Amino acid sequence: MKTVSIITTFYNAERFILSAIKSIFMQTVAKGSIKDLQIEYIIVDDKSEDNSRKIVDDFITKNKNSNLIWKLIEPEQNLGCGGARKFGIDNATGDYFMFLDADDYYINSDFVERAVKDIENEKADIIEYGIVYNQSNGSQSISCPPKKIVIDSPDKAEIALFKDNLIKFNVWSKIYKRWIVESYPYSTTRLFEDVRTIPVWISKANKIVVMPTCEINYRAASSSIIRSNWVETRLGTITAIAELFPMFAQYPHVLKAMYTRSMIDLEALLHNHSSENEGFNEMSKLNTRMLRYIYPNSWKEKVFHDDGFIEELEKEVSLDPKEYIKTDLHSLPGM
Repeated sequence: MKTVSIITTFYNAERFILSAIKSIFMQTVAKGSIKDLQIEYIIVDDKSEDNSRKIVDDFITKNKNSNLIWKLIEPEQNLGCGGARKFGIDNATGDYFMFLDADDYYINSDFVERAVKDIENEKADIIEYGIVYNQSNGSQSISCPPKKIVIDSPDKAEIALFKDNLIKFNVWSKIYKRWIVESYPYSTTRLFEDVRTIPVWISKANKIVVMPTCEINYRAASSSIIRSNWVETRLGTITAIAELFPMFAQYPHVLKAMYTRSMIDLEALLHNHSSENEGFNEMSKLNTRMLRYIYPNSWKEKVFHDDGFIEELEKEVSLDPKEYIKTDLHSLPGM
């Protein structure tokens, strides 16, 4: 019997949780399509304080799906999104893993079945699907490739993730073989946990396929840090990427792709801005730290500075950001 584990974590999600739960309970498995496919739905209540738990309890006790078994579990204390996901993974038994956030839902009732068929037929380790983005202002956009994309090496996958944006940082638009999820523990950091995890999972895969179908309806939460704090979002994203640099230190082209992705955010505060801008100091430190990995022998030449380099600049910690204000991405070779 093949089992696919789907993990939903929730905390005070009473407004949207029912849509997510319903979209899993409505999943169908056609007779004869996949022999003995079992859907294991792991629902993690991360110590909610609103009516989310009651909404979930009421629905799952009144509804059944012969293809689905469910577990409603709760940690001893609030873990945050990353910790709750890891808690769900630790309690799952599937051959394959999928994730669904509490404020999103699967669009098609046969999606889970097709995802399992896809990953088996393609002999892939990870398969990604398209997304319908719903912004808090009511606008909608679609992110979906026009045709199937096959990525057959970890190096190409990292380039596709960081440079080409063919692979998304989110955990919930993909199906994974179990060994991928077990190869590296999901980050329990409370913010930007996907950015700290997905690149590592991607690096383990021998084959990744991006399918040209939209399967997940995503709602942008207006209260999230991504929507409410522009500076913290960029600092958090780049910090998470910078933390991964030691892991990819032997792959300069991957580091350059990571840096190129980072510069999308870094330039916003580093280019033609003074050191008095919010977040500037941390951005400067991250910028220099990443350049030191990419250009270990010539990184000093890649950064601008006002008053010349001082001995303090040689240290990994306690760097004075006023000494290296900005970097011109277009002046860096191979970017």
